[in-house]
Amino acid sequence: MTMRVLLASLAAGAVTLPVPVGAPAAAVEDLTIRSVTLRPANPVVGPADSVRMVIEVVARGVAGPGGVRIKVEPGAPPASANTSFPVTSSRPGEPARPGPGRGPALAPGPVPAPIVSARLAPGTAERIVSRPGEGWETWRFAPEKSLSRWYPAGPWTVSVTAKGANGAEATGHTRFLLKRLTRFGGVEAVREGSGVRVTGVLNRVDPQGDLDYAPFPGQPVEILHRPGEKADWTKVAGATTDSQGRFARTVGDRTGGEWRIRFQGTNHYAPRLGIVHQVSR
Repeated sequence: MTMRVLLASLAAGAVTLPVPVGAPAAAVEDLTIRSVTLRPANPVVGPADSVRMVIEVVARGVAGPGGVRIKVEPGAPPASANTSFPVTSSRPGEPARPGPGRGPALAPGPVPAPIVSARLAPGTAERIVSRPGEGWETWRFAPEKSLSRWYPAGPWTVSVTAKGANGAEATGHTRFLLKRLTRFGGVEAVREGSGVRVTGVLNRVDPQGDLDYAPFPGQPVEILHRPGEKADWTKVAGATTDSQGRFARTVGDRTGGEWRIRFQGTNHYAPRLGIVHQVSR
């Protein structure tokens, strides 16, 4: 079942933002989606909290106050989707033409003179700033609904459609990963003979929704060590969690120093770096 995040209009006011510069030269009237920026880029949700996203689209050649629309939904973009920016215009029924690759790295330009924002109809964005003489406008979307554990974890797609004069249209896609929190519990580093035995449990936000956290089985974790607080951390061993999320590993030839556990994460669950532990005797 496809779910869509609805959009809400923003309140009127004067807003000033830096607009990226360095896009390929084009006539001001050319319809182009230059960039799509997501904040946060990859949201992470816990058992009870939620994340509000802000999506900013830089475009030019847009006709009308509702000329830029977005759709946010779970799933990866289709294989045929254009995920490179800038995206230039096409006529109805034609695929949008991508710009050359992803273009150069975009650096912030000088802050342009602010314009007064207009309160637009529900379901559209707000034009918040423009750069006179070049035609670039930034459109900010604030989805009405927050992302939470009850939405599917993994890849999501933001589809952006800009409409210009005479039926021209440009459509581009970008993706993000919605992840759920992970955490460690019961971690200990205990001296054992000429080495140290490190044990603990890796948990994740319960995918069934019955608990806040549940064991995370079958996952690789890294055991890090450093001889003192000013030294660099080094991976000295690894372990795999069992059916109850537990892991254990004895590391030889080290009897002191500081220890911590690291989980690199997956497409559905966030990485985690545990707290520092001292060796117990």
